[in-house]
Amino acid sequence: MRDICVFDFDGSVAAQPALMQQYGKRIEVVDLHKHQHAARLWTSPSRYEHIRKQAFTGRRPFFSLLGSGDYHHFSLALINEHRDPLTVVLFDNHPDWIKPPHQYHCGTWVYQLARLPQVERIVIVGLESGDINGKQFAAGDVESHASGKIVLLPFRAVEAMIPGKGNVSLSCKLQEDLSSGIAEILAAISTEQVYVSVDKDCLRSEDACTNWEQGTLPLNVVLKCIEAIRGKHRVIGADTVGDYSKPRFLSPLKWIGSLLDRPANALRFNPTSQALQLNESANIQLLRALDGNA
Repeated sequence: MRDICVFDFDGSVAAQPALMQQYGKRIEVVDLHKHQHAARLWTSPSRYEHIRKQAFTGRRPFFSLLGSGDYHHFSLALINEHRDPLTVVLFDNHPDWIKPPHQYHCGTWVYQLARLPQVERIVIVGLESGDINGKQFAAGDVESHASGKIVLLPFRAVEAMIPGKGNVSLSCKLQEDLSSGIAEILAAISTEQVYVSVDKDCLRSEDACTNWEQGTLPLNVVLKCIEAIRGKHRVIGADTVGDYSKPRFLSPLKWIGSLLDRPANALRFNPTSQALQLNESANIQLLRALDGNA
């Protein structure tokens, strides 16, 4: 049963021998290398639709690996294959909820996700990037947050300037007390069915190596959260991004956008093989947790 799918845009997951050897009989690899540059960071609606129809339509794998976080907007295609009411629990250093102009962008896909009728709620855990701090909050999906469709649970307390409410402290109890934090996440889930998405950039550098700035959430905390979600709800699908590949673009606009958005040293960073093995280990541990073998 091939219930694990590697959507191989950048080669970052297919180059993980322990993962491929241990789960090879369950893994389908979809070769998307020809779309690597056009799909990275953002893509046009026409290209997105072409890729979606070619690679995602009709596929509902239990666990998907999409490579770099630059391709996180394709989680939207995976989730949209599920038609019954569901809650998305997203572990991420960024909210990815900026209002478009780019409809299919790794920084705006949650805005689109919140407008899918089957998605009753999106619970975002682990935020530390600064994207919801102070006035930055207003650049995001204020409407969905106000209606309760998006719940923000940053790993460290954040002072956000929320339109109509002023300064509001947003926080989660995960850091101070694991069981209380998990209870907070479970209380926010509004449906029986849950889809889990993990961007490894929320993890501390001891647990992952990504091409974005990283948070400080321990992998073990994420695994415990997944275990608890499985105990109370039906996990119908999951994905992960955040595997390392060097940001490369053919478009000058994407080069500029990448330089503005990423840490200053991201383009010069050359990770060691030991650092890259952290991602392979994280992927295996995420899969074990989703399988119930954490």
